Amino acid sequence: MSTPASVNLVSGAPQSAPINTQFAAPLVVQVLDANGNPVSGVTVNFYAKGRDASVSFSGGVSSAVTNGSGNASVQVIANGVKGASAVEAWIGAIGPGAIGPAIFWLSNTGNAPISNIAAIQAAWTTAKAQLATVQADAATLAADLLTMEASITALANLGATDISEWLRTNVRQTRLGYVPFVSPIAGASVEMFKVFAVQPGTVRDLTSVDQRPISSTNTGALAQLT
Repeated sequence: MSTPASVNLVSGAPQSAPINTQFAAPLVVQVLDANGNPVSGVTVNFYAKGRDASVSFSGGVSSAVTNGSGNASVQVIANGVKGASAVEAWIGAIGPGAIGPAIFWLSNTGNAPISNIAAIQAAWTTAKAQLATVQADAATLAADLLTMEASITALANLGATDISEWLRTNVRQTRLGYVPFVSPIAGASVEMFKVFAVQPGTVRDLTSVDQRPISSTNTGALAQLT
């Protein structure tokens, strides 16, 4: 076998892929001897470079042995961070005495395509219907509580202040008693669910809700939820 003298990029760069997606083309290098002839049977090691945006190796395989044409290749997958990164190919470990590198410049872009758009849209439709029910229930509750305020005021005017205050306390607890479930996956902030006490005798509109489309998440934006 000839002695390898260089490792050279053949194909696979530059190229880009959506985050968390495999790059379309493999990274291919060719090993040549001092006379420019391909060398077979040589192990080439591939090293991913990048602090944030980077790649992983398909199947965890980051080395390959050159074939009869002196070529060796690996397949890489973009991680979840957008940006540029590089992969270096070396014969031997990086350092003195190693041959290389051949450098592949890669780019992680955009959002990974999602395969469950239909399921997201179906769940979104169900959730909107449920929201309408909750809003209707809230409006009914608001009307009932407003009616009850008149009875509480009547008791207070009759001198039964202890009873009226007990009733007002229970009314407020009823309005504030719901503890929302915070998904550990969604990471929703409890601040989003703050509810403020309604002063007795006042009316608040419980039917209004932020009607903007859900577009703050990648999956929501891609599913075009409205």
